[in-house]
Amino acid sequence: MAAKLYGGAYLSSFVNAVLDNLSLILEDDYCILNGNHSAIELLERLQNCLYDVAPVLDDAELKQFTDKRVKKWLVDLQDALYFADDLLDELSTKAATQRDPGECQGGHVMENSIHISP
Repeated sequence: MAAKLYGGAYLSSFVNAVLDNLSLILEDDYCILNGNHSAIELLERLQNCLYDVAPVLDDAELKQFTDKRVKKWLVDLQDALYFADDLLDELSTKAATQRDPGECQGGHVMENSIHISP
């Protein structure tokens, strides 16, 4: 991705949007993961990382103009957020197509579940 960021509070709101989507997956669409503990653990780790990153974003977005390392970190974070957002969209879409009764029983999807490899 291009090294142009200069987004002000853009990444902060993007982190919040990804956290909202992630929370929905972990709470409401849990059955789409079909008990895949590795996938659940990875999504929970992503959630924890985003909670850790959120408080420092405003400061980092100001420091990007004077510190190239901070700017690179923000660009890398932006790329990772785009990737995470795409993944969460795929999971949400999969969950939406499996909302029929009987497909998700007792916290498990009967078939066509998502598998995420670490």
